[in-house]
Amino acid sequence: MFVQSLKKNSTIMRTLTFIILIATSSLFACKNSSQAMDSDKIEPSNSGKHETKNNMQEEVTYDMILSFISKGEGIDYTLKKKIDNILNSFNKKNNTNLKPETLAWGREGEIDYNFITKNLSTSQKDELTSQVRETIGSSDMVHITFNQKSVHKR
Repeated sequence: MFVQSLKKNSTIMRTLTFIILIATSSLFACKNSSQAMDSDKIEPSNSGKHETKNNMQEEVTYDMILSFISKGEGIDYTLKKKIDNILNSFNKKNNTNLKPETLAWGREGEIDYNFITKNLSTSQKDELTSQVRETIGSSDMVHITFNQKSVHKR
């Protein structure tokens, strides 16, 4: 009788130990991870956000964005080359150093040219815009947007 009582207590103890072990492991598995989420985020230097006097960051609004897109076969590299040639000739003609911030965002060579044209005169901006639009023509492989924040910035 005493042996039977010990076996019964031993089974109860094993069951209780197993239940406590499961409860403890589930408690630690569901632990709040707020500490990891509250850590400071590190922004890369080319993130498109600039610090102001109050040490707050603001996103940059670009004057013109050219988005070279792909429809399964890569971007139109001949059109990209023409745009690059227009930029080079525009810089030589107007004695400027306008270089877009380039942002690769796709697997097939998709790229954005983000322009800030604040150092150009109104006539120079109009000239550049008309040359780019004329070069792109009716192509649907390049999208032009004006006065927008970059969509593909990470």
